[in-house]
Amino acid sequence: MDFLPEIHTIGNIYYKIQLVNKRSYTKYLYFHALVVHCTYFTLLQVIDSDYKTLVKAGNIGYYDSCEITQFFLLRKSDEQIINFFMIGVFEEQPFTNRNHSYLGKPIDINKDYKLGIQRYYLSVDEATQNIETLAISNKWDYDGDLSLQIATLRQLSKQYIPGKEDHTVNKILKNNFHSGSYLIEFFDEKKTNFDFLLQLEALKILDKLSNEILNRIPIDLSIVRDRIGNILFQYPVNLLDVHANALKGWDGVHLRFEWNPAIVQIPDCIIQVESTFDKNLMGAKLEEYTQGNLQDIKIDNLDQINSIRIWKKKTSLILYSFSGSYLRDIDFSINVISHEPRLFYTNGNLQTVTIHGNDHARRITAKSDYTVYINNRIYNDEKQHLEKVLAFKQYRKIPRQIALNDLRQLIKSKDKNGVYLWDPFLSANDILETLYYSPSSGVPIKAIGSISKTVKRIYGLKGKSPSDIMSAYQAVFSHPANNHLGLNLEFRLQYGLPKKIYGWPFHDRFLIFPGDRINRPEVYSLGTSVNSFGNDHHILQIVSHPQPVINAFNELWDALSDPKCLVWKFPV
Repeated sequence: MDFLPEIHTIGNIYYKIQLVNKRSYTKYLYFHALVVHCTYFTLLQVIDSDYKTLVKAGNIGYYDSCEITQFFLLRKSDEQIINFFMIGVFEEQPFTNRNHSYLGKPIDINKDYKLGIQRYYLSVDEATQNIETLAISNKWDYDGDLSLQIATLRQLSKQYIPGKEDHTVNKILKNNFHSGSYLIEFFDEKKTNFDFLLQLEALKILDKLSNEILNRIPIDLSIVRDRIGNILFQYPVNLLDVHANALKGWDGVHLRFEWNPAIVQIPDCIIQVESTFDKNLMGAKLEEYTQGNLQDIKIDNLDQINSIRIWKKKTSLILYSFSGSYLRDIDFSINVISHEPRLFYTNGNLQTVTIHGNDHARRITAKSDYTVYINNRIYNDEKQHLEKVLAFKQYRKIPRQIALNDLRQLIKSKDKNGVYLWDPFLSANDILETLYYSPSSGVPIKAIGSISKTVKRIYGLKGKSPSDIMSAYQAVFSHPANNHLGLNLEFRLQYGLPKKIYGWPFHDRFLIFPGDRINRPEVYSLGTSVNSFGNDHHILQIVSHPQPVINAFNELWDALSDPKCLVWKFPV
């Protein structure tokens, strides 16, 4: 009964108690078997309550088949097939046959592995039986073939995924754009089969593999790499579509209902409408659905974020959800275009620019109501919060040590997986004033600087060769007072010689905290070089999409692997 190790733990505890009480081992065996028996049937009840409730005709849809898309690793050494990712999507189209196909040729990952993608169909009964087999024995059954290697998976409770394009999980679901979907997920919490892809140094390989997959099927595992190794089942909600508009008095919503034509009897439902502003609940209503085509719900206020959910009473399942804002006070002004363009010379050429009036074709009328005042305060609150956590901070000629302390604070709090510094003007002293404050022993610390005419001019190094500059930096690091305790640091320089260019010139400055299999990476744009941090106006801000920056850093880092680019490495 290795599908539920907790059973053995319970039994072992009981056995130890019995030994203390000098009772017979027979009672332990009886108790152990009883726990196994009860847990088995409890598990089956959970399966019934989730899978069978979702798949039952008329609860959230009418399913006739299940489309299985399976990603698998082929290990070349022993030809073992390992689950990489699988999603089963329940659909309304009739089941006729397996209709098995491979989505292109296997993708070479490295000398040890290939990745294949196949698709086939199951009947609803077959899919449900396969889910039960997976839940109980951690096996996947394809026409009696149980050879697919699957890590020990943890079954999560059912999830409702709204039909919003910006919802991350929708990057791996199928066409979840309308009323949303329910999800049953089996989660690989160890992911030991994929260490060779999920290690920091392998993320570039994973990104390349994800792009290859995207060229064949709209599933982006680079964004949702936490789902690698998992098996998902998607139940699209296709029982109801709702069109919602604000009432004229801006005090509620007007709802128009469109039910699936296959429905025999419209179910009893509860309509939940809420309006929130500044994290306050401005209006809310729970109301019985009248079962008509139209219904108005008044909640007194719709000024900001509004959410609508429609729940099926009998099963407590969501049949529809919406979250967003309604446009108000639209002014259809017409842009006034000047017939005379702006004229000016640049680089000896006459330039012309067409000038428009100051009104937008569709603009929100300026108004001075309470929302304007609150929105201005919200902006200030958010700005102060971002500054507090150093996700956004503006500098205007402050003492250098105060500004450097912000960088040190970031490094001290976020260096658990290492820290990289990318700055064209980076010097040995800059590294001592920043990266040397990393408190985590042994984490990888990498730094890339450059040697250019501008760098030489700024530092007064005119006439100095790259080797002269590197020697000067090495002397700084080699000061007898420096013990480099716990450091794992490497500093490389990008530069060019008359007949050889190492790497390529760069301009932007970044402080990088690489992630790991669990934690998301973070990247901060410095806005200026470390040598002038805090001196003039610049902005420290977190980068919304960190991984491409890390990929670019790693690409340049690899290009600077020549020993002639190495300034300092400790330990050697």
